[in-house]
Amino acid sequence: MGLLQRNAFPLVAAGIMAVSTISFALTRGAQEDVLAEQEQEIVELDDRRAELVAEQEDRGRLAADDVVGTNAHRLADDEELIRDVLGTALTWESHAEYEAARTTMMNVHDVPEDSAFMTEFLPTAPMNVESGGEEHALIDLLGLDSRVNSFQTDLISIQGTEYAYLVVVDVRTTSDDGQASALSTATVLLTTDGEGGVADLEGYATTSRVRSSGPD
Repeated sequence: MGLLQRNAFPLVAAGIMAVSTISFALTRGAQEDVLAEQEQEIVELDDRRAELVAEQEDRGRLAADDVVGTNAHRLADDEELIRDVLGTALTWESHAEYEAARTTMMNVHDVPEDSAFMTEFLPTAPMNVESGGEEHALIDLLGLDSRVNSFQTDLISIQGTEYAYLVVVDVRTTSDDGQASALSTATVLLTTDGEGGVADLEGYATTSRVRSSGPD
């Protein structure tokens, strides 16, 4: 295996990437030692993240109780827009689809490449660089894929025509070799503009415990 180019990796897939990389390079015995350490770190991150998510959900529900003048048709349209944005950003099965998602988020939804959302969910994909200089996309090399498992939206504020939502998303990430899968939780703050577009977008991800399988 060549050298891993030091690009960031989407946090919703970071844990499974680590597992897949380990299974690609190490024996099963070594995997178990590394996975034990990794899972402990993930548990600690999940505990801290769960507290933040709970606080945000509570604030969102309280704020939504005070929101007046909501339009049922607008809410339905926004729900479809949110579904489309999440599907675009968090659903991919290859390096090509991942790069297409990056392009769509930046060019269609006007999300800056250096924004927190892109940094967390769609950073430049890492490449595996061989000793001869050849580059191979790590997503394809490890057979990784990602998809939205489910999501829940809460309307938290209205400012003129802009509706702000708190969205909690479950994302399923797997590897084609069957070595690992992970269910991650992402928190997204998304504001719609009333014209079918996104006015503002923020996101935070955490990697849940990875399930590993393979030969003993």
